[in-house]
Amino acid sequence: MFRGKENALNPNWLHLPVGYHGRASSVVISGTDIRRPNGQTCPDETKPPVFSNCKLLDIELEMAFFIGSQGNKQGEPIPMDQADDYIFGLVIMNDWSARDIQKWEYVPLGPFNA
Repeated sequence: MFRGKENALNPNWLHLPVGYHGRASSVVISGTDIRRPNGQTCPDETKPPVFSNCKLLDIELEMAFFIGSQGNKQGEPIPMDQADDYIFGLVIMNDWSARDIQKWEYVPLGPFNA
């Protein structure tokens, strides 16, 4: 965390905003084409970062659960023994990550970007 005045900021601090760009609207139905994401990467650490399309797209299989009409308050957990009362349905999802973009962005914010 404390890096000294000559190296106080990580290199990407001067090129990236402090925030993560994510959208719920990127959840789409089966058969919908997706666009390969664009972003900053730093393939050569001796040169400034570049803006380009993702070259390391990682697709992961995941399960997602939908909570039905009996919701819970934000931040309030659902007890495991009552999960059946809350779950409306589940789906299999493909989650993708732009690993080369993530590698460059990951530095200042850690898991917040992941």
